[in-house]
Amino acid sequence: PQAFRGERLAIRPSPNSAQYGVFFAAHQVAIIDLASGKSVGHAPEHPSVMSPG
Repeated sequence: PQAFRGERLAIRPSPNSAQYGVFFAAHQVAIIDLASGKSVGHAPEHPSVMSPG
């Protein structure tokens, strides 16, 4: 999205081998799901269980 234009995002693997989380700082902002055919999905509104890298 435009809100992250010019910002650094991290793509991290999730416990589900077909999914990756898209993170801005310590906040997950989207999910890439390779199994469902959706390129990018919105991340649910809950704190990330992954610690910042």
